[in-house]
Amino acid sequence: MKKNHFIFIGVVLAIVLALFVVVRDSASQRSTIKNPTMLLQVATTTPMVPQFELPSLRWEQVPSSTISWEARDSHALTVFNDALWIMGGLNGNGLVTHDEHGKNVAYWDTPHFNDVWTSADGYEWKLITDNAPWGNRRSLQAVEFKGRLWLMGGWGPEVGHRSDVWVSDDGAQWERATAKAEWPAREGHSLLVWNDRIWLIGGVRYDTRETFNDAWYSDDGVHWTEAVRNASWISRWDHSVAVFNNKLYLTAGMDLNGATFDDVWVSDDGETWTLVTDTPPWRERQGHVLVSYHDALWTLGRFNDSDSGSGPNDVWFTKDGVNWEKTDSDPLWLGREDHGAVVWRDKMWVVGGMDSNWQWNNDVWYTTFGK
Repeated sequence: MKKNHFIFIGVVLAIVLALFVVVRDSASQRSTIKNPTMLLQVATTTPMVPQFELPSLRWEQVPSSTISWEARDSHALTVFNDALWIMGGLNGNGLVTHDEHGKNVAYWDTPHFNDVWTSADGYEWKLITDNAPWGNRRSLQAVEFKGRLWLMGGWGPEVGHRSDVWVSDDGAQWERATAKAEWPAREGHSLLVWNDRIWLIGGVRYDTRETFNDAWYSDDGVHWTEAVRNASWISRWDHSVAVFNNKLYLTAGMDLNGATFDDVWVSDDGETWTLVTDTPPWRERQGHVLVSYHDALWTLGRFNDSDSGSGPNDVWFTKDGVNWEKTDSDPLWLGREDHGAVVWRDKMWVVGGMDSNWQWNNDVWYTTFGK
C-alpha cells in the first residue's frame, strides 16, 4: 500500500513538472512574439515575389539574323492569339534626299507593303501572306477585338486614304467588314479597345490638308458612333492613346504646320477631355507609342535626328497619370518614329520604325529589369 502511494505521488510530481515546463516555454514565446497572430503568420507566410523597380528598365535585342521581314515604319503591330503580328508599312531606305530645308522622303514613291507576319516568341517570324487584299498601305492600325483581328485606315499608293475596315480569324484570309466606315478616311490615327468597344481617335488626311480631333467607337467593328467631333485638344496625327486606370490618355503628336506637341489629356468617357499638363518633364514627340505596363503608363520612342537637336531618346513613366519619372538609363535602340510597341508576355516590345539616322529598321527589342 505504501509502495503504491509513493508511485502515485511520483506520477503527480512528474505531471506538475511537465506543466511547469510548458507554461514557462509558452511565456517565453509570448515575451518574444508580442503579436500572437505572428505565430500563425510564421507558419503560413510564403516568400514575397520581388517587385520590379521601374526605373531600372533595361532592353535586350532579338538577334537580327532571326528577323525575316523587311525594314519598315508606319506598320501595324498588335497581339493576336497570344502572338505578335506585323502588317503593312513602308521602307524608305535609299530614298532620302537633302535640300535647304533638310532631309526629305518622297513617300508616294517608297515601297509599301501588304504583308502579314507573326511570331510566337518574338524571335522566329512566319510569313502568313505577302498579298493581303487590303492592298499596300502605311499608317494602318490593327487590334484584337472579340477574338478576331481587325485592321482599318491608312494610305497606300494604289488605295489612297481609306476608311475601310477589314477582319480576319487567322491573318491569312481577310473579309472587308465595310468599305467606308462612318468616320472620314485618314492615317496616323490611334486605334485601341476600351470597355468592350473599338475606339478610333484623331489622324490626318494629307491630300485635303486636314487633321482630326474626333473620337469614334464601335461595338461590332462595323457600325460607328461619333463620341466627339471637336475634342478640346488640338487636331493632330502621330499622337498616341492608351488605356490607364480605366481612362483614356492621349499624348503629344503633331499638326500640319510643323508643330510637335508635349501635352497630356485624359477622358473617362471618350467625349470630354481634360488637360492634365502641357508642361511635362519630357520633351515634345510624335510617332511615339503609349502603353500601360506594371501599373504605370509609359511613353516609348521619340524622333530625335541630329538636324533638330531635340534632345535624347528617353523613356518616361507615370504611376498616377500626372507625375512622370524617367528611367535611370536611355534605351539602347536609337530614337525613332512610327515604330510599333506593345505589351506582351509581361514585356514591352519595340519593333521597327525610322530612326534618328533616317534609317528604316527591322529590329526587335524587349524589356528586362535589373542593374
